[in-house]
Amino acid sequence: MILRREWKALFIREFSNYFNTPIGYTFLVVCLFVNFCFFFLGIFGIVPAFWDAQRASIQGYMRILPISFILLVPAVTMRLWSEEYKNGTIETLRTLPFKFFDLIFAKFLAAWLFVSLLILASFPLAILTWLLGDSFDWGSTFTMYIGSFLMAGAYVSTGLVISALTREQIVAFILIFLVSVFMFLSNYYVINQHINPTIARVVGFFSHSYHYTSFGRGAIALSDVFYYLSFISLMLTINIWILKRER
Repeated sequence: MILRREWKALFIREFSNYFNTPIGYTFLVVCLFVNFCFFFLGIFGIVPAFWDAQRASIQGYMRILPISFILLVPAVTMRLWSEEYKNGTIETLRTLPFKFFDLIFAKFLAAWLFVSLLILASFPLAILTWLLGDSFDWGSTFTMYIGSFLMAGAYVSTGLVISALTREQIVAFILIFLVSVFMFLSNYYVINQHINPTIARVVGFFSHSYHYTSFGRGAIALSDVFYYLSFISLMLTINIWILKRER
């Protein structure tokens, strides 16, 4: 699948759309505000307050990100295909000299970049923590950034597929939210306590949070990188199949 040079015009169109409506702004600002509040104040004993942790690290912020993705990604991706179908612009896109992959990758990359703004917003915080602390570990910090970007891509690719299955944005939002919650919690005891241990391990393996664990510890496991990249590729392939079926 080779991208045409013209796909950049599609990417610019898609990315600029997020700044033309208040929905993206609202969810991004709310998630950013909540993240900073939980980072400094802590969250129910799961993430300690920054001042109580007594260490120069933004690990707390990175641990909150998966929960933020559950809220932000549905709002960002719900309209990607459902709006095209509802407004009839999908037919116009199909008449343009683009491959299906051009259309899909442009939408995916634009949504991925927009969601990644929530991750990048923590970089000034990392610099401030580094200046104030004397034991800040840039190596583990960049590792957590890599894991966060990959996990965001996995959530976005899932939302892209679900959006192509319905013409109603609200329905798409609810479905993406529910699937995102499952992909986050399926690695935890609350989900797998009632099923066979072998099945629980398999279900947990396909949890995005499971593969983020090593990044959160400051280590890069090639198996986890491979999982995220394979998952994203699978979702994009399924998206191509859906569009061809609807043709």
